[in-house]
Parts: sequence; C-alpha cells; structure tokens
Amino acid sequence: MVATHSHTQQHTLLKPQVPQTNAPANSKSRHFVAIDMGSNSFHLVIAREQDGSLQILHKEKQQVQLATGLNAQNILDNDAIERGLNCLRDFNQRFSNLDQAQVRLVATHTLRIAKNRDQFIEAALAIMPYPVEVISGHEEARLIYNGIAQSQVLGKSNLVIDIGGGSTEVVIGKKNTPTQLSSLRCGCVSFNERFFIDGLITPASFRDAQSAADKQFASLSKEYFAGGWELTLGSSGTVKAICEAIQEEHGDETITLPRLKQLKIKLIKCGHISQIQFANVDDKRIPLVPAGLAILISFFRRLPIQKLEFSPGALREGVLYELAKIGQYQDIRHRTVDSIAQLYHIDMAHAAKVRDTAMALFEQVADEWQLRPHARLLAYGATLHEIGLHINSKSLHKHGGYIISNSDLPGFSEALQLDLARLITNHRKKPNELMLAELEPNHKLTLNRLLCLLRLAVLLNLGRIAKTLTLDHIKVIPDGLMLVLPSHKRKISLFMKDLQREQKQMLTLGMNLRLVSSLT
Repeated sequence: MVATHSHTQQHTLLKPQVPQTNAPANSKSRHFVAIDMGSNSFHLVIAREQDGSLQILHKEKQQVQLATGLNAQNILDNDAIERGLNCLRDFNQRFSNLDQAQVRLVATHTLRIAKNRDQFIEAALAIMPYPVEVISGHEEARLIYNGIAQSQVLGKSNLVIDIGGGSTEVVIGKKNTPTQLSSLRCGCVSFNERFFIDGLITPASFRDAQSAADKQFASLSKEYFAGGWELTLGSSGTVKAICEAIQEEHGDETITLPRLKQLKIKLIKCGHISQIQFANVDDKRIPLVPAGLAILISFFRRLPIQKLEFSPGALREGVLYELAKIGQYQDIRHRTVDSIAQLYHIDMAHAAKVRDTAMALFEQVADEWQLRPHARLLAYGATLHEIGLHINSKSLHKHGGYIISNSDLPGFSEALQLDLARLITNHRKKPNELMLAELEPNHKLTLNRLLCLLRLAVLLNLGRIAKTLTLDHIKVIPDGLMLVLPSHKRKISLFMKDLQREQKQMLTLGMNLRLVSSLT
C-alpha cells in the first residue's frame, strides 16, 4: 500500500548516525548473567565468553514457589514477595563484583498475572539495578526452545514441553527454529494448589487434574496433533524429576505413557505426598510430582506421542545465549521488526529515512536526556511508525498501536512491546493523554522524550520525493527543545506551519519547542 500525504516537501537532517548500543565491553572476558524468575523456582546462571563460546561459571536455583502466594484475585501476598526478594539478594551477591557484566532478568507466569507485580518489580530494582522483563507466554516458549537448541542437537522436526510452576509451554520446531509457540494455563504449583493441596493422592484427584489439563491441551492448534516428530523433548525440573523416578523403576529415563501410568499407580498406593520416596528426586520437588505427572499424562494422551526424553536446556539458557549474542540468535528483535515490516508492506525506504532522522536527533540529546538505553526502542518505533497504513491512512497511528499491542513479537518483553505500541500510537496528531497518564513519572518522562524525537523525525520527512531541507541542530532546554532553523524562513514557510501546530501538540507531552533562526 502506498501512503499519501498532503505535503510535498521532504525534511531531513544531515549526517544521521545510528548508535551502536551493543558494542562489547572493553575487557578480555565478557561476563553474562541470566536470572529466570519462575513460578516455582528462581534460577541464576553466570557465564563468560571464551573464544567465541560461553563458559558456564556458576549455576544456582532456589525454590521460591512464588505461585503459592497468589490468591483468587491474582494478588501476590507479602510472604511470597519477600521470598522472591530474598532470593534476588542472594543472587546479587554472586555477581555484584563482576565488572561490566551484562545482566538480564526475566519473569514468567506468576508475575505475568499478578495484579500487584509492580510492587515486586520496584523492590527488585532496589536490590539490583536491572529491569525485570515480564515476558509473554509465547516469548517464554521461544526462549525455552532456543535454550534447548543451544544444549543439544535437534532433529528435523521437534516437539518440546516445559512444565513450569504456573504454565506449560509447548513448542514445535524445525531444527533450531521454533515454528509453533503455545503457553497453557497449567503448571505443577498451580495444579498442586488446586488438586493436591491436602497432600492426598487419590484416583479422583488425578482424574480432576488430568481433566483440567485435557482442556488446555485441547486448545492447541491443529499442527500439534499432526505427529511425526523426530524428537519429543521435555525440559525443566518437573520433567527431570519424573525422569529420575522412572529411572529408579525401569533403569533408564525414557518416558512413555505406560511408564507414566505405572508411576501414577505407585503414587496412588502411597496415598499421601509424605509417603512418596525416591532416592534420586530432590525432596523439595517430590510434592509437585503428582501434579506434574497428571499434566504429562494428559500431554501423552492428547497428542500423538510415543516417547519423551529429557533435555538439559531451558529458559535460562535461552536468555543467556541471546544476551551474549553468541550462536544463531543474534538480533532476534531486529529480525522481528523486519518480519513485521514485510508482513504489513511498510515502505522501507521511507521508514529508513525517518529512522535515520530520529537517530540523528537522538545523538544530539541522548546523554542530557538519559536516553542511551532506549536507542533501539526509538529505532523500532521509527521503522514501524506507518504499520497502520495497512488498514487505512486516516488513523494509521491508532491502527499501528493496536497491531503492535496484539501481535506476537519474538524477542520483545511485554513492557518493551507496550512501549513500542505507545510510541506508534502517539507519533502523530494529538497524543493520547490517558494512555500516557498511567505510567509512573520517570517512565512517562522517558516515553515523552522519545515521542518528541519520533514526532519531529516524522515531521521532517512528510514529503517523499521533493527537495531536501536541513535543520541546523537541536539543543536541550529545561522544559523541552530548542530547534535551530535555517535563516531563510521564506523557503520553509510550510514547514514552519507544521512546527507551529506541533508546538501545541508537544505541550500535551510537557515539552516546549522553542524555534530560533540559525545563529550566523
């Protein structure tokens, strides 16, 4: 679709420069830290780059059981919050002395649904100065598959299940690439709370748990029922514990449906969780085995699977390798942006001009406005700002924001995806004050500053084929920006009208645009 605009001039900045935000640290060994805040356990992995590959230095986990602190209204209680924060305090001591370590914290199902998650996130930020990314179920599934791909050789077609504390991720992949991503509302902690909370293990409790799991697996798309996978793999603690239990009974860890049913009969004979004894299963994991077993039996019964093997890779490995940008998973967000741009037929030549203009503006104010960590967000917003033209041009900004908010964006955390949607929704016309008012003050200030740059970049490129106008430079002033314009105003009269309209819109964002002629 070709966009149309009423203006015919084109305005660009000279010498646009895109910042290199991910340059390696100036040290012989780069260190990377991945923290996975799951519904059951928190995991820490510390690694360093060694000759182009990662060397794991330290692994640690704590069973926080965050999900047990959720009530029926999805409010996380103070005890669960404090358990999680205490764990982060312990983890922080493990790597706080590493210079220039790159750190990424991801949170999954429990913090996805907790209504008071901001309380936890703000407290976590006070413990370690790194943002907590609350990732979507699809993003969790993608990272799990990527972690497995870094840990073993995959087949031509693969099926992966990861039973977490609050959700179960199911992924189909071709070799190292995930092709179908699903996240189901069933997990070993949540199912234990629903069906085995009193510790009793009965045929009825298993029946109810399997029935609930059946409904979740029945919601999978048709691709999951086609079969024919070269490898079926399970990852994370619950599947590992079941493999270890089966090893004691059968001499190997291969999971089959008959073996799962035999294990179920054994647990029912025990009658109570306190009576379960496995020599190789972690004592803290044993209470969750019945719930995880019910989910895994349903998985086998509903999908065409013959056997399943345990894989050592998981979410934390996916996070770690992507953070280090080692292997095949470099620039996943960049690939996502390119993919969605192609899907919605964005005019990439024009998008590149707007992006270059935005980044040239960014370079002049980034340090004073403390925007360096947000360079890529601005670049993504500029690249995709016209995505809504696929629907129509009249409200392209609103349509674009809706598309981004409701799309599956591999590599994007939930927070980053929402910020991208906010940028695109407000890149033209009157800003949506209600959308921005819900943000905490520092977050709102950052978004408003990015919006200021994006809106100016769009304004400077309204025409697509006419002659170029140069803007001398911009300068930060206490309440906004000073734009230094060329001295020959008669040549930019239409642009001046655009800027004067934009001055009024920017005031909505708390930004004052001061227009002055070039100082000659």
